[in-house]
Amino acid sequence: MNINRFYTDILGVKLRNTRWSWGALDDITNCVFLSVWEYYIEPVPEGERIVVRHEKPRQHLHGYNERCRHLNLMREGATGFGIVCIPADNKAESWTIKSFDETTLLQLGSLTEENNQTYAHIDARVPVEELSRQRTGYSTLIKDVRTIVRNVPESTTKEALVSARVGQGLFRTKVLELWDNCCSVTSSATVTVIRASHIKPWRYSTDEERLDPNNGLPLVASLDALFDAGLISFKSSGDLIVSSILSESERQIFGLDSRSLTKPPTQKTALYLAYHRDCVFKT
Repeated sequence: MNINRFYTDILGVKLRNTRWSWGALDDITNCVFLSVWEYYIEPVPEGERIVVRHEKPRQHLHGYNERCRHLNLMREGATGFGIVCIPADNKAESWTIKSFDETTLLQLGSLTEENNQTYAHIDARVPVEELSRQRTGYSTLIKDVRTIVRNVPESTTKEALVSARVGQGLFRTKVLELWDNCCSVTSSATVTVIRASHIKPWRYSTDEERLDPNNGLPLVASLDALFDAGLISFKSSGDLIVSSILSESERQIFGLDSRSLTKPPTQKTALYLAYHRDCVFKT
């Protein structure tokens, strides 16, 4: 696979310029992805580090300036990942990528300066597949938010839709109010761990449905993730149903036996739940 396509198709980020960009920023997840050379990985007493910026070149290079901006974002709190590239010729003044690691990324940690170069500590090696699974929701979020920004001209409506998409704002407030400001299954009142997500997925809903609090359930994070993945759902009576994909031990881990909503869903919510059972739930 071409590395430019790896950025866009696998990592879900867009290079500013496919000729000279050395990395890209995911401004939703605040992650920076940098192309780095395997040649510059070296052991240190604390583990390993890698050169992520060389001495300033004599000639003006857009890629160098962009790399400096990306590193500043990491200093300000962005999470950095390195795509390990292998050059065609280690001695070439301007290296050409021969190949790159499509399976594993370097998670980059603290930055240090030495001999006019910037080094990043290698905190871990992260499987690309695992990172992709973790970022699936974010990837969908990015597309959805960009669709709103592109297609909705009215600023107030645009703000309401974006807030509803990320489970915040008036949508979240109204969903929580419908369920007494608690998780609709566990009755937990620890609001900071409760997510207000759409029952009928946002991307399949009309703008009216996207803002309808009846199309939301407040769930603690673990149950919300299971619901979003279609591994649990609810009958119109409120009784919880569990996908056959989950083993008995997994059901026990999540405490799914004999669960139900704390009160019967409204008629509108029951209709949304019917959609979830038919189109999202994995039997």
